[in-house]
Amino acid sequence: MNILVTGGSGFLGTALLPKLVKDKNVARVILLMRDSMRETAIERLTGLINNVFIPADRALAQNKIEIIAGDLTLDNMGFDPFTMERLSGECTHILHIGASTDFAAPLDLSRHINVDGTRKLLEFALICQRKGKLQRLDYVSTAFVAGTKSGIVTEDDLERDQKFANSYEQSKYEAEILVREHMDFLPITILRPSIVVGDSRNGFTPHFKVLYWPLQLLSKNILPFVPCRRGARLDIVPVDFVATAMHKIMNSPTSLGQTLYLTAGANQTIRIDHFLDNAFRQTKIQRRPLIPIWMFKVLRGTWLRKVMSESFWETCQLASVYNDYLAGTNVTFDNSKSTKFLRSVGARPAPHWGTYGDAILKFCTESRWGKRLAMPECEYRNPV
Repeated sequence: MNILVTGGSGFLGTALLPKLVKDKNVARVILLMRDSMRETAIERLTGLINNVFIPADRALAQNKIEIIAGDLTLDNMGFDPFTMERLSGECTHILHIGASTDFAAPLDLSRHINVDGTRKLLEFALICQRKGKLQRLDYVSTAFVAGTKSGIVTEDDLERDQKFANSYEQSKYEAEILVREHMDFLPITILRPSIVVGDSRNGFTPHFKVLYWPLQLLSKNILPFVPCRRGARLDIVPVDFVATAMHKIMNSPTSLGQTLYLTAGANQTIRIDHFLDNAFRQTKIQRRPLIPIWMFKVLRGTWLRKVMSESFWETCQLASVYNDYLAGTNVTFDNSKSTKFLRSVGARPAPHWGTYGDAILKFCTESRWGKRLAMPECEYRNPV
């Protein structure tokens, strides 16, 4: 297998990378990366390998990984004609993880990266297929294409007259529609993870976004209370579960043509008040009273608004993209089909938060939110 990977240097990509490199069926892992202000894409390879691989595995990684400078938002993904000709004739597999996950981004920007970028990748996949080499394309979507409309949602559901909590959800929904339109003539599998957190074994995460961001706000003592619905439920999965499941799926021909959840599932979700209680206890964050979202909106319109500082209201505005999750949408991901499939390919179902949540939260405080690691990053990523 010669696998072209987008988003390979990101959170999920770096969790999966060691599995691809150590896979004996994989000849080459081609990472599509953009040049940065400080380094070219190729210059970034050494740092990536040192962070992701322990010393014993670095020579193998150097031999298998190739960096290709490119950009999903550009025509031909930014490839020159020679690179386009070579890659389209060599790639047997494509793994599309790359996306903008910024909940607060304007919809046009999210669409430019997530929808137009996916369209460019599909065009490249069609060229690979015409040359006779392409065996499969794995597209990483999100379970939150279900939007905010209440109900039980299966892997086969997509268009359900739903609204969306943010531009990320909507752009990923539109991108998945585009991918599904190509499933009749390309060998595609769609993967839908839910809220992905750090490694279940030691809590490690290279960034503190999504679920971590509200916790960081609480740790800074900016919010005197937490506006949320106590009974709202969170579907959370650790990144090592998602990476292992993806690797198993990518090696299974029977997964082609399927859409699969990588979620905790209906019986494995956690109530938000239980999650926050766990967070207050484990991270030593000062406990805050929980108030309903509707009450917070009422308070915001009264004289009490003047009691709170401007920084408080600015923080509330930044956090508004999380309101739908804090209020709860009553969307349930029915992953029974996916769980059955994962078991058939030797992958375990997602663990319950209660079995690894303390490790996730403990890492936050012990590392000072990633600012002080107790050991090299590669050792967190490859625990004994």
